[in-house]
Amino acid sequence: MDISGSIDQLERSFVKRPANYLVEAELAFELKQILNNQLQPARLTGDHDSGGARGDIPDHSEYADAVISTPDIDRAHCEVSGSNFGLGSQQMKLDLVLFADEVDLSLEGGSKKFRVEDLVTAVEFKFIKNAKYLREDSKRYNLIADDIDRLDGLPAHVDTFCLVFANFDLARRSDTQEALESLKSRSDRVEVRHTHPKSDGLLD
Repeated sequence: MDISGSIDQLERSFVKRPANYLVEAELAFELKQILNNQLQPARLTGDHDSGGARGDIPDHSEYADAVISTPDIDRAHCEVSGSNFGLGSQQMKLDLVLFADEVDLSLEGGSKKFRVEDLVTAVEFKFIKNAKYLREDSKRYNLIADDIDRLDGLPAHVDTFCLVFANFDLARRSDTQEALESLKSRSDRVEVRHTHPKSDGLLD
């Protein structure tokens, strides 16, 4: 599913009011809201492992039943994890995902896990506040590269975006432009976008 228009809307908001964004999570949550305002919820099915308590411990299954019996959930969510996402660790999460029309939830203890088969889009965010430039092999460059590699490892049916927001134009010099272009060409399936307060054309 093409969410480029929704990303455009987020980028325009950032350029218009850059002081309004303090942390990376605000960017992810705003895109989540934009998407959920546009899309109908997904139908939810699920299962859990919270039954069968021993001894005098109450059976918690009625609470887990209430969770998985939710008829639908929003299509876009932040900080999503799943046992078969292939991210290197089941504890690792994607900053934002867009689900398909039908979603299967596995409630493991109290943790909500999802299937990679139910993802249609995955987005990673980086909000770089203090750096004036982006240099190859710098800490920030490597963090962005790690995000790109993680997205590239998702199945081919998942559309992928790496969104880099910054308080300064990270590619103002020729060497830093080369660093950004290197990131953009790192994967032929991950769209890398860089937005800063003076990004041209976004408010036209």
